[in-house]
Amino acid sequence: MNFADSYLGGLRQLVGPRPLLAMGARALINDGEGRFLILRRSDSGDWGLPGGSMELGESLLDVVHREAFEETNLRLRDVQAFGLSSDPVIEQHTYPNGDKVQNISLLAHGFAQKGLPRSNDGEAFEFRFAKPKDIDPAHFVKTEYPTFAHWERFCETGLFQLV
Repeated sequence: MNFADSYLGGLRQLVGPRPLLAMGARALINDGEGRFLILRRSDSGDWGLPGGSMELGESLLDVVHREAFEETNLRLRDVQAFGLSSDPVIEQHTYPNGDKVQNISLLAHGFAQKGLPRSNDGEAFEFRFAKPKDIDPAHFVKTEYPTFAHWERFCETGLFQLV
């Protein structure tokens, strides 16, 4: 689905440049060796995680599965929600076109069933699995990088991360 046809895209057409609240999800796709799939975004060139905004008629877990497939062509298994991020300091994002959102994001972890990542929607052009310690936060989407620390904290405590 292209942005103009999405729920958030429709709202953007109505409200113009006003900042919007955007409910959605992002996924940590684990390769089983402690590495996570990261993708290079075609709009900014930054690295990031699969994820995006909720559409009408979807649950947040639906978003996790749909966005993972749209952005990486991977189907997920053993998906587990581990947090919800809504901190306005972390979750404010300005897109390259100037649109601003404050995200409310379900954080989920899962594994790819099989296959090699590739973009189905043109939002990403490069993929790799990386350990968080090997990722340069200066070249990663600011709102998404803290997801690795939230996952680590979840693994340490077993507690759902509400940030």
